[in-house]
Amino acid sequence: MRRWLTILLVLVPVFTWCQGPGVRGREAESRFWVTTPEDSLLAEKVLAGLKDTPGTVAELMVRAGKTLEGQQYVAGTLDEAADAGAWKEELRIYLTRTDCIIFVETCLALARTAAEGGDFMMFANEIRQSRYRDGQVGGYADRLHYTTEWGMQGEARGVLKDITKDLGGVPLHHPLNYMSSHPESYPHMDDTGAILEAERRINDSEQYYIPKTSMADALEGIRTGDIICMVTSVPGLDISHVGMALVEGGTVRLLHASTGPMKVVAESRSLMQYLAARPAVTGIRVLRPL
Repeated sequence: MRRWLTILLVLVPVFTWCQGPGVRGREAESRFWVTTPEDSLLAEKVLAGLKDTPGTVAELMVRAGKTLEGQQYVAGTLDEAADAGAWKEELRIYLTRTDCIIFVETCLALARTAAEGGDFMMFANEIRQSRYRDGQVGGYADRLHYTTEWGMQGEARGVLKDITKDLGGVPLHHPLNYMSSHPESYPHMDDTGAILEAERRINDSEQYYIPKTSMADALEGIRTGDIICMVTSVPGLDISHVGMALVEGGTVRLLHASTGPMKVVAESRSLMQYLAARPAVTGIRVLRPL
């Protein structure tokens, strides 16, 4: 009896050690993001509402976006230090303050999570896989700063489809180098070489856009929930603004985080009217959620 007790006492620590990494891993995984109680509660509320009203990912995206109408537009949301003077790259999840791409990305992650019946952890992981190159949160340069690369990774993951060419898009010849050419505008830049490599990959890929002057046919093919990316004439930059399409009564409008009222809004103007007021926008690209 004493012998079996001795063996058991030896095995228990071994069993605990074998189980420990999994338990510790799950505990660590639950802390791979930075958020606030207000933001996490809002995310849980939106997820619960989406689960109660099933639909396609595109439909769920728009429902999520409408739930977030009125939330504040804040530039540089992802570059704020969690502690005074102690900034580092972390997976930041905010819904109560946002910018145009964070808004679209968040709605996409909420929709995909709700479609799978997932929880906040799955939602956070969706954002991580969307926002960072290969889902790896290392340094500032690992974040997908160019919307073009964000869309390319979404296509590679089977999350998005670039339908710009299908809608009559023409080749886009507009080399990207804005970040590497303006490092002073990115104080957290930690690896210029990685940014240069990202720019090279994008420039080596085939890209299309629909010129603002020839959008009539393309508008007929745009669906509610499509992601509208506005191509800019600014040298070295690809996209100046992003939003989601709302198609009602044959008119395409935008649901977006706007720099006009500085909050998330559904535009009263049509997409064409919105674009006409922006001379620096040369056209659009369209990404469809899958």
